[in-house]
Amino acid sequence: MKHLLVVDDELGSRESLKQVFVREYRVSLAADAAEALATLSRGDVDLVLLDVLMPQRDGISLLREIIDSFPHLAVVMVSGSTSVRPVVESIQAGALDYLPKPFEVDDARRMVARALERAALKRNVEILQREVLREFPVQDIVGHAPAFLKAIENVRKAAETSATVLIEGESGTGKELMARLLHFQSNRREEPFVAVHCASLPETLMESELFGHEKGAFTNADRRRLGRFDVAGAGTIFFDEIGEMTLATQVKLLRVLQEHEYMRVGGTQTIKTRARVVAATSRDLRAEVEAHRFRDDLFYRLNVVPVRLPALRDRREDIPRLVEHYFTAFRAALNARARGFSADARSLIGQYDWPGNVRELRNLVERVLVLHGQQEEIGPECLPDEIRLRERGAGVAPLSLEEAVNDFERRMVVKALAEAGGVQTRAAERLGTTRRILRYRMEKLNIPRNGD
Repeated sequence: MKHLLVVDDELGSRESLKQVFVREYRVSLAADAAEALATLSRGDVDLVLLDVLMPQRDGISLLREIIDSFPHLAVVMVSGSTSVRPVVESIQAGALDYLPKPFEVDDARRMVARALERAALKRNVEILQREVLREFPVQDIVGHAPAFLKAIENVRKAAETSATVLIEGESGTGKELMARLLHFQSNRREEPFVAVHCASLPETLMESELFGHEKGAFTNADRRRLGRFDVAGAGTIFFDEIGEMTLATQVKLLRVLQEHEYMRVGGTQTIKTRARVVAATSRDLRAEVEAHRFRDDLFYRLNVVPVRLPALRDRREDIPRLVEHYFTAFRAALNARARGFSADARSLIGQYDWPGNVRELRNLVERVLVLHGQQEEIGPECLPDEIRLRERGAGVAPLSLEEAVNDFERRMVVKALAEAGGVQTRAAERLGTTRRILRYRMEKLNIPRNGD
């Protein structure tokens, strides 16, 4: 049950507000700032109903202290004053809403419910953004290749405006990272960044996900639900793989871009949006337009500022920097002791075409440090087959017989150890050998001895 704190110097007003909310919420009362702060210090209050005019310390002053000390707390100001000034000061100081006296009971209940919803939404967005920043850290944008630097420069210029941006590039080139960089370089950085992964949303849910729905809009719609545009507010809404969006949804998105407004499913009220739209695609949208799978008018609305991310094979000079960047990051996180990749391993990594682009490179560095991070150096034998075989067009440079045998044996031993939970005795039994021989083979193959 949510906990409300009513702060008012008049006993009658306190008790009146308590009676309004006591059936739905746990309600505490405070007659002045000192009592209010003492209750808040316990840390379980969800919303404060705060009177503006109090004798010892006015509500606006207390509001500012509450916002400074409890930034995630929802505050609704209450006052019988007819002056506009306290309303403006309250909102500027951080209050979510303003309840005038006298008030209708239903209006007060709706206002408090809305304020709690908005506060919870803000907290959830902040938590999600912290989690996403860990998954998509903008400091992972590494590179000095001319084509890559041009993309960065286009993002920098676009960040100074509110123009719509279309980011194009193969899968794994870092399109979402670039969209986040755009957001954090803009004046919207304090607002939410909301990602919509178009390929993962079925057509039947897309409209409701984007624009929300009203209670009763369809079966099982037992309450109003906010959409992604509601969550984005004045921030950035990012459409990943927008080429997967159906034509029906494209029409609705086009209207948002043209009119800056939308309507919830089952609703009748037009809602204005200040969100900036950034889209990304790994498809050739021009070809999609010609094939009538993507609307040409939407394409031109999206393609105001184009940003083209080159494939990793087209910026090979950045591969060593990326390898070093991810190696340093994962080495610390995984507590690995390896000093780095050998010269031969680095050469093979540089020759590989990286069809999965930067994402594939990042995953490779993490994988080899998980499996081989306790070695002194990461050699070619630690790399996966597709890299060690060094495919170059139609020609293939195969491994020597000894390398192939060692590689096969290494994979068998590593698999047996993983299945045995690192216990060498059990792994030896799985392999049909003794623990002494297993240890000998592990030393020969440079497999770390972490087991019994």
